[in-house]
Formats: sequence, C-alpha cells, structure tokens
Amino acid sequence: MTSRMGAIFVLVLLIAVPVGAQVYGEDAVIRPKKVDNPPVIDGLHNDPVWAEIEPITDFRQYEPDNGAPTTERTEVRICYDSRFLYFAVRAFDTHPERIIANVFERDSWVDADDTFTVSLDSHNDNRTAFAFDTNVLGTKLDVQIREGGGYNISWDAIWFSKGHIDEQGYTLEIAIPFFALRFKPAEEVEMGILLERIIRHKNEQTLYPAMTRDYDFDSISRYGRLVGLKGIERGVDLEVKPYGIAGYSKTPGESDYEADAGLDVKWGLTSNLTADLTLNPDFAHVESDALKINLTRFGLFFPEKRDFFIESSDLFQFGLAENAEVFFSRRIGLRGRSEVPIIGGARTYGMVGDTRMGLLTMQTRESGGFGGENFSVARVKHNILGRSYIGGIVTSRRGVEELKDTTVGGDFMYLSRTNFKVYGHLARSGRPGIDEDNWMGTLNISHTLDRYDWMVQYDDIGANFDPGIGFIRRPDQRTLKFNAHYKPRPGWKGVRQIYVGLFYQRTENHDGVLETRAIRPGFLARFQTEDSFMTLLYDTFDLIPYPFYIAPDVIISAGEYNNRYALLIFDANPMRRFSVDATGSIGTFYGGNKQSLDLSLLFKAMPRLHIGADIVYDHVDIPGGNFSSLISQLLLSYYFSPTLTTRMAAQYSTLYEELVFNFRLRWIYAPESEVWLVYDEGRRFDLLGPSLQDRALILKVVYNFNF
Repeated sequence: MTSRMGAIFVLVLLIAVPVGAQVYGEDAVIRPKKVDNPPVIDGLHNDPVWAEIEPITDFRQYEPDNGAPTTERTEVRICYDSRFLYFAVRAFDTHPERIIANVFERDSWVDADDTFTVSLDSHNDNRTAFAFDTNVLGTKLDVQIREGGGYNISWDAIWFSKGHIDEQGYTLEIAIPFFALRFKPAEEVEMGILLERIIRHKNEQTLYPAMTRDYDFDSISRYGRLVGLKGIERGVDLEVKPYGIAGYSKTPGESDYEADAGLDVKWGLTSNLTADLTLNPDFAHVESDALKINLTRFGLFFPEKRDFFIESSDLFQFGLAENAEVFFSRRIGLRGRSEVPIIGGARTYGMVGDTRMGLLTMQTRESGGFGGENFSVARVKHNILGRSYIGGIVTSRRGVEELKDTTVGGDFMYLSRTNFKVYGHLARSGRPGIDEDNWMGTLNISHTLDRYDWMVQYDDIGANFDPGIGFIRRPDQRTLKFNAHYKPRPGWKGVRQIYVGLFYQRTENHDGVLETRAIRPGFLARFQTEDSFMTLLYDTFDLIPYPFYIAPDVIISAGEYNNRYALLIFDANPMRRFSVDATGSIGTFYGGNKQSLDLSLLFKAMPRLHIGADIVYDHVDIPGGNFSSLISQLLLSYYFSPTLTTRMAAQYSTLYEELVFNFRLRWIYAPESEVWLVYDEGRRFDLLGPSLQDRALILKVVYNFNF
C-alpha cells in the first residue's frame, strides 16, 4: 500500500519499531523484541523489559476526524518469547475520572467501554483474523473475523489481560499464547496486525495503522505487518475438557433426576489445522430461545447458540443468511424446541495451503419415535486473487428414510481492493424421489465505500429445494433485489453521517406469478454521540396463495394485498447509564391496520448491576379478526467479577399466556474451565390442565486440561 502522509521512520536498537509518521496498512511494519524473561501480566508495567522497547504512538482517528492524530496519546510496546505475544498499553487520558468500565461478562460487546483491541491475521492470508478485545477490568471478548464482513464472537481462546486506572489514564498488559493462533510454520513468521483504542467518553475510535473510512476493522488486507517472529511454537496444542452434569427436571405428570458426563477434545493437528471431538455433548447452559410472534406465512429463524457449532461457523455458511441456508446446525440435535440426544461428533477445520477446509459429522440417538441419524458436512474455500475465493459444500443426512438427503453446492467471491464484490452460488438438494426444481442459485454484485454503496442481487430457489440440514424460509421463488445508499458527511453540528437510500424487491414464483413487490425509501442519521435515527417508508404487494393463522382465531385470507406503512427506529449509544432503543411502525396490514412498538431499555443501576427490559407490542385489526400481543422480557445481571457472573431472564407472552424463566450462574474458575448453575421453568396459563410445562435445575462443571 502507498503511504499518503509520509515515510516510516525505523529505530534500530534492540528492536525495530515504526514511530512518528502516519502509516497505512502494510506500510506499517512492527518487529517486536524476543525476550528471555517475559513480563508478569499484572497491568502495572513494572517489568524492566518494557523500558527497553520503543513504543508505537502514531495512532490516528478513524472516527470522528479520520486521519487526524488521536486526542489522547496511546503508547503500545510489544515483545514475545517462544510461547506468548505480549502487549503493554499506556492509554493517556486527561480526564481519567471519565474512563468507562462497566462490562464484566466474558464475550459481551465491551466496546460500550473504553477498550483496546489487538487483531491478528495469524494465517497471513488477508482473509481471516483473530481479535482480542479487552477493557481495564480485564473483561475479554475474542472474535473470529472474516475479510469484508463477518464476526463470530462465540470463538473462545485462552489469553490473559489485566488493567489499572491511575491519574494519567489507564494501563493494560495482554498475553496471547501462540497456541491460540493459527500460522504457517517458518523460520520467521509474519502476521497481519491492527491495533485499536476506543476512547468511549469522546466516542473516538483510533487505529494503528491508519485506515480510511472506505475500509473497516474487518478489512484484513489493510492490516499492518508483524514480522520477524523467530522460534515460536504452539506446543502440543491439546485441550481435553471433560464435563459432569447433575440435575432435576419436571414436566406434567413426570419428574426425573439426571447425572451424566461427556468429553470435548480440541487438538491442533498442525499449526493451521484443528480437530474437535465431542462425546455425549450437553447444552444445558445455553439460554432459551426468545419468544416471538410470527406475522408472516413463512417459518421463523432462530439463531444457533450451542458452542460446538458456533466456533468457525462462518466457514460452513453457504447460501442466503436466515433465508436459504444449505447448512443450518439447528437441524442437528433439535426437533422443534425439543432436544434430541447426540451420541457424539467430530470436526476438522483450518488451512491446508491456500485452501480453508472444514469437515463435520454428528450422530444422534433414537428419540421420540425417530431413529438415530447421522449429519455430515464437507466445506472448502480456496483463496485466489488476493481477497477472493472459490468453494464448495456437500451435506449429508442419513438414518430416517423420509428425511434422507445429499446436497451439493459451489460458490465464489471476487473482492477487489476497492471493495467491489461479485458473489454467487449454486446448490442442488437430493431428497428421495425428487429430481426436479430442487436447485438454488444466487448472484450478487455490490460496491461499498464510505460515501456510497449499491447492491444488485438475483435469487432463484426451486419449489423442491429442501436441503436435509438446511433452512429454507421461502421456496419456489425468483427474486430481484436492488439497494443503494448515498452517505454524505454534511458537517452539520452533532451529525456524523447521513444515509439516503432506496430498496426494491420483486419476487415471482416459477409460473411467473408476482408474489411480492416492495419499494422502500429510507433515511438514517448517525450522530457524533453514536446514537442513530432511521425512518423507512414501505409500499408492498403480497399475494397470499392460501389462508393462514397469525394468532388464535385470527386468519389472513387468500388474496392480493397492498400494504403501506412507516417504520421509525432509534438506537442509543449503550455507553450511557440509561439507554433506550425503540422501533415503531404504523400502517395498513392485509386489508386492515397494524401498530407495533419494540422497546429495549438498559439501566446500569451500579457498575455491577445491570437491569434490562424488552417490550414488543403488536395490535392487529384485519377482516379475519383482531388481537393485541405483548411480549415482555426482564433481564437482571449481577457481576461479582469478570469470572463470576449471574443473569436472570423472564419472558411473558400475553397472546399465548406463556412464561419462560431462566437463571444462570457462570463461574470461570480457571481459563476455559467453568461451572454453570442453571434453572429453567416454562408455564402456560391458557390451559385447563397444570400450568407448569417444564422445570429444570442443572449443575454443570467443565475443566480444561491444556497441554
């Protein structure tokens, strides 16, 4: 990359580190010092090694004044030994009393606080990175990032962070073990690197190396270079995690005591390839699905929350997110909202040369009158042309004859250095006796820059396309979509950026009959406070081929409908002690009217006590009936420390008179070793019989043997 602001000055002492001049991307070269006596990670910078290292200081603003020097000085020193990469951060602040540190829970979005992030492209492939984000409390968020968009916050690694606030600001020390990374063996290992500091009380985001607004944190090909890593090793790279579980469960007319055990193994086969094994997995600590009201004729999408499936889940993604996915892991081990016991499974994923690959297989037990099933997936993505790839997928479901399927597909993505993207995929499912209309295809062309973006997409999904481990919201469709935004930065007081946009969609079935048409102009304003306000105006046509119920005794009849409605959305910056997000809509709805309101409130009553509430209200009045629905949720979280947290959630639906309650205590007593205490209860109050639907009290203990 070409530097526009000046040259790199390299100081050669015991190390060589760029200092002084503004640098972009790979013009930033960092050569850390190798040490024999590593620092103690206590956040205090007392170790002599730090005094020997020249700091990196040339952090530049990304927001709000792109390219300008940061308003508060930041110093970062880096060293390493054979096992760890170490960072010492001195974050100066002229108002240390304004430093925000409220996030305690592991894997929460700590960016609501003052934070520091290290992102490493350890593969050095310009496509994937591992980000380590922390605040002064030592709360950790580790994320897998995919070039051009895609964040997996459920990836967890063992690493260490400690912080300390003083009269000059705050200090941090971070240690990242090399076994947490994936890299190509070499005499001198090179990685991509990006450092970020967020000064939350100023809503200022700063980066080293500098980056223009046409790129973002996930523009991995714009990272700087971390070079000269010699004699580093990942060790045996073996994690063995046995678990034990004990609990009590009750349903109407039945109660049961449970005791069980299982095992998870993670083994680094090579520095770039990992194998996972799970035996008798249990997901008792996973939170309940949110209650939802479905006002459409299509199925609801519920996201995956189970750890085994989430890590590296971006690799297995294929298709249209939440609409037509070839691999949807909730098909494994779940039937509706009921759990199907899993005997075990295995997964291998990582890099082989320039190819990213993943293999997964799982076997379920016979349950509920269904036989045991095997679910398998093979996925490859081969890197080409700098930021692009070609790939393929095969999924297989076996064990129950009527559900048997083999789905195959291929995809590609071309992504230029200026963010011009072309993406496409084709897939074919293989249910028994179905040989026609069992395909899916997509072509997407887009260009995204800070000042504008646009996208054109065509989807074709056959009437019989039904991948056995997939999710299809709407089969038998040909859809054309267009979306464009003009995004100036007008320089108005308090306004950071505005968006003026237009969305268009037209969907026909394969008989050429128009089923859906939508036109949606919109406006969004992003403020310097990092609040935002958006308004959208919808003009839609919908063909309903058959009647369907949206609530008890409320039906939408077959026919053609034109709906027009307005949507208003306000999103607040979560840094505040009290914040409110609100979405409201009003307009016509299938021959009648609908009003909706969605409120999310968060009150940080004390640094360790957070109270949240979500309220979703719908009032529908149509020729087929009318109803009002209120889904309310109360969240109480108390954080004893970043390693000991509690959370209580209660959800209630007035429409179905359903109550779901969940309490979780999580104690991380050692790295990646934890205790979960979980209580769940579900009740229905519209029934003649007992209101209790299910109740469970579960204790789960996990210990990580790391070799």
